[in-house]
Amino acid sequence: MSSSEAVNYDSVPLVEVEIDGTDYRLDAGKQGTALCISTRVSGSWDWAFGGEARWDVGSLRSKAFERRTLDQLSRAFKAALENAD
Repeated sequence: MSSSEAVNYDSVPLVEVEIDGTDYRLDAGKQGTALCISTRVSGSWDWAFGGEARWDVGSLRSKAFERRTLDQLSRAFKAALENAD
């Protein structure tokens, strides 16, 4: 799946966070069944689709990213969900 099919980069992301010089953004997939994780080098403009993830009992699950990165993204996503209330 290409990034143009998976993510609308013109819309506001659910979460955007910087980890170790890389920007990550979480978006709802166009089909609404998964979260999409995209990356870019901090300071650049172009996002690259990295893979899909699912929210499972308070944490993100994805085979496309390292556990450490997913843990940090999970904390940011959880904080965004709490702030949305």
